[in-house]
Amino acid sequence: MRLVVLLLSLGTLVLYGRAIAALWSFMVGHPRPGMLFLGLFGGTITAVSAVLLWKKRLRELDWVKEDEEGQQR
Repeated sequence: MRLVVLLLSLGTLVLYGRAIAALWSFMVGHPRPGMLFLGLFGGTITAVSAVLLWKKRLRELDWVKEDEEGQQR
């Protein structure tokens, strides 16, 4: 699970980097809107997936469950 979250996080960085590169191409004069939208959309999807998987993993840990039970009392 940790490896999947790590790969999704790295994918987020790569895809947002592509979006930044696409913004630069607009400034230079060779616009690439497909690359921009792919970078933004893909980066957001991978970021949300990584956060959701990480939160799911945190709930499975024993020490987190104990802390949550102590706060409810």
